[in-house]
Amino acid sequence: MTKLGIKIFAYITAAALLTGTLGSCSLSNEKADSKSAAKSSSAADKNAEGAAEEASAEMTEPQEPEDVTFSLKSGFYDSEQQLELSADEGLKIYYTTDGSEPTVDSQLYTEPIKLEDRSGDENVLSAQTGISADGDYVPRTKVKKCNVIRAAAFDENGVRTRICSHSYFIGIDRQAEYGDVPVISLMTDFDNLFDYDTGIYVLGKTHEEFLAEKPGNARLDGWKQKGNYSNKGKEWERPMTVDYITADGSVGFTQDMGARIMGAASRNSTQKSFRLTAREEYGKKNVKYELIPDNQRSDGGGVVDKYKSFVLRNGGNDCNYAKLRDPFLQSFADGFDFENQQATPCVVYLDGEYWGMYSITEDYNDNYIQNNYGIDKENVVIIKCNEIEEGEESDFELYTQLYDFVMNSDMTDSENFARAGEMIDLQGLADYCAFNIYIYNQDCLFDDNNWRMWRVREPDNSCEQADGKWRMMLYDTDYSTGIYGANADDNNIDKALTKRKSLNDKDVPPADIFRKLLDNDEFRQMLVISLCDMRNITFGKEKMNAALDKLDGVYKQIVPDTFKRFGPSYSVGGYSRNVTSLREFMEGRYESFLYSVNDSFDPGRRADVTVKADGSEKGRVLLNGDELDLSRDFTGEYFTDYPVTLTAEPAEGSSFAGWEYSGCTVEDETDTGITVSFEDACEIKAVFE
Repeated sequence: MTKLGIKIFAYITAAALLTGTLGSCSLSNEKADSKSAAKSSSAADKNAEGAAEEASAEMTEPQEPEDVTFSLKSGFYDSEQQLELSADEGLKIYYTTDGSEPTVDSQLYTEPIKLEDRSGDENVLSAQTGISADGDYVPRTKVKKCNVIRAAAFDENGVRTRICSHSYFIGIDRQAEYGDVPVISLMTDFDNLFDYDTGIYVLGKTHEEFLAEKPGNARLDGWKQKGNYSNKGKEWERPMTVDYITADGSVGFTQDMGARIMGAASRNSTQKSFRLTAREEYGKKNVKYELIPDNQRSDGGGVVDKYKSFVLRNGGNDCNYAKLRDPFLQSFADGFDFENQQATPCVVYLDGEYWGMYSITEDYNDNYIQNNYGIDKENVVIIKCNEIEEGEESDFELYTQLYDFVMNSDMTDSENFARAGEMIDLQGLADYCAFNIYIYNQDCLFDDNNWRMWRVREPDNSCEQADGKWRMMLYDTDYSTGIYGANADDNNIDKALTKRKSLNDKDVPPADIFRKLLDNDEFRQMLVISLCDMRNITFGKEKMNAALDKLDGVYKQIVPDTFKRFGPSYSVGGYSRNVTSLREFMEGRYESFLYSVNDSFDPGRRADVTVKADGSEKGRVLLNGDELDLSRDFTGEYFTDYPVTLTAEPAEGSSFAGWEYSGCTVEDETDTGITVSFEDACEIKAVFE
């Protein structure tokens, strides 16, 4: 590089550092694709003044500097490796092996770096204390480790290129240890996590100040105490590099992001959740990658392939137990008229040390709505637990309009009920409440916690969901399914139907709206039928057990090591025992739930509704909007006061010939959509030709 080139390079790099454009290197280690384009006009067509202007522009036009080149990609290697680094002539390469950002005070690269099995190295991060108010746990053995190499090239003035970050797992049998789940290596400066004043992972200064506020604070349960990890907001976000290695061992992406601690009570856990956010100041505004396999957009427009943020979730209330409750339960919410979060398991290493199993989980925000529906994020309003989460403060009035109208109007009046249906998705609300009731969620909207609603501020025709109606968003379902001792046969419906004294005069919980709408017979019918569908279809015993078996097959390989890493308190009863308890609760719920429905609503007699299989591939049948598996006969229990609906949808090339039925009443047996009334057990079959 010439002296002139070095001066231009220094100017460009300094400008890039100031504007935050120096991000992670590409995983392929190829030279940067984006270079300044040459002027389109030919120099021969320019006069001397124009040529001088062009030369000046070329000297000052920002250019992306060349990256440090790594001879090896991130990944798993059976044996020791030699890593070579290279950069432009005249630049010195400095690197780190502890996750910190390299400076001119870091290790100078002079020869290939030896990469070896580090499992015998002393624990560093895993040996830290002061990260939970419930006390410290330091693993008794050395945890697995990988090599994290972060490097940058510096010129004679100390101006650097982008930092390149890679992770190397030596001597770890990826398939034997982690099966078919991705491995994520997180890299950040030690102080970002563990510094007393500014570290986001520790009790730190915030905890000391909290204890000094009141003498009684030290006697509070650990999850009620505050630490640095309790703090929220952009000022408690720290830079972190994410190196994502796929199930087949290849590199999915490497990207600089912002990390915050995520969760409520689980912030006090030794293994904490992270929210990772892409921002332009770190390099890229989004993670453009199919992060969660087969995560379909909510509008049916294909797979989600862009994320503004995502959460590495520790399991929430289930982090000490089975760790799979939330992804397991939310997987049954697909297809309803409310949002649910998709998730996939992964294994995390933090600054080269094994940090256990997490779930990569979707993060709700305005970008989530934009990426799932194509709705302009600037037109999105989200309310979380009575506060504006996305939008403007004035948007809260849109919620109070709904609340005031429903609470101050007679919902038995059909016109008022129809007006309410223009303001909120009624079926979605009924299904959302039925879902939370069935799983016995003890930390949801009925407790004025863990609820969100969204809508567009200004309705438009971009999609069906841009109609201005409020819609529910499901999340954090862990405090459910008997996790802390609730019985499967308990009737929690009455709790959902009974108004509780508000903890805050400003609270306007949607539970009040739900209860007022139940004055209307149509909405009451929606709820009762949805409660039956939860038992009969959504969480049908065979379907539930098959889903749990599948998820357990993945988790049982990776959760036990997590418990070993984070201590005995993280294995209450052991993983397998907790999965068995979950299964027993769900099976008990299936057997007993309709007794609770009957006691709370008195909806008539219980009767079997059987939909016969036709043994063909000529069409499908929906019961109350839920598709049935026609490979076998379906039988569910419903109540005689509330008819069910059936819809026949012939496949391409087939036609619907009519319904065959007995023991029930059907208005028009030739109609594809029918309402079925019954006084006792009945059978019905769709005939396709």
